[in-house]
Amino acid sequence: MVAADFVVGIVGNIVSILSFTSPISQFRDIVKRKCADNYNGTPYIATFLSCSLWILYGLLDPDEGLLIVTVNAAGVAMQSLYLILLFIYSSKEKRVKYFGFVVLDVVCFGVVVAFTLVAFEGGSRRTFTGILCAAFTTMMYAAPLAALRTTIKTKSVEYMPILLVFSLFVNGCVWLTFALLVTDVFVLVPNAIGILLGVLQFCVYLMCKNSTPIAMVNEKETEIQDFSFGDIAGIDVKANNAIPQKRALSRLDAFPIIRSPSLSPNRSNSTQHHEADVEHGGAN
Repeated sequence: MVAADFVVGIVGNIVSILSFTSPISQFRDIVKRKCADNYNGTPYIATFLSCSLWILYGLLDPDEGLLIVTVNAAGVAMQSLYLILLFIYSSKEKRVKYFGFVVLDVVCFGVVVAFTLVAFEGGSRRTFTGILCAAFTTMMYAAPLAALRTTIKTKSVEYMPILLVFSLFVNGCVWLTFALLVTDVFVLVPNAIGILLGVLQFCVYLMCKNSTPIAMVNEKETEIQDFSFGDIAGIDVKANNAIPQKRALSRLDAFPIIRSPSLSPNRSNSTQHHEADVEHGGAN
């Protein structure tokens, strides 16, 4: 008879792998246009490192960690493919940047592996690695909260990535169930937090869904520092000669944090708007 945790783990693998494949349509566009300059690889670089750490965690306990290894191995493979395509179709400047970040990922992973094997023994190795993995996963679930404040202020749900919230919620439910069945606290805690954050965001969405949107007319609310959110969100913003511009709040400005490790790359439309502002010598 097949164990319940194995069945749930298989379902978790399917859900997570489907989320890993979500950027495929964007990469089809990249290959078709043979240009990736409007895309940023930061989310894929971060996901590559996160999945690598989860593979290490799973390998430290082959009996219970097999399904964790398989899903994250698929994640590493998908992120590697995305990064290769970005490297092929990006400018020379971006190629150097991506190569440097990938090398940094590999070095960090190597340091973690070496430190884990040298500094710890037995179960302590898995504890140390589990803490790192749980921290990465918690940040992934917290990413959509960047839009929550804007949604509450504007009473408009257009700034909330509800499909992202739903997919993370389902993913969290499946892996929480798996963690309960195998009694794995490092899988349980971040996914429990993810479920709670998902419920919070669903509540805000339902409260604001039928509300009348409020225009954000206050200058202090509409004044956005272009250089501040761009790097965090994975949006390419040229910071040279960057001058704070007053402009209306856009959909892109509602997401100051990387949305999730498995999402499609963001087009850097903010760069084009910013350069247009500077060229015309003033704000919109």
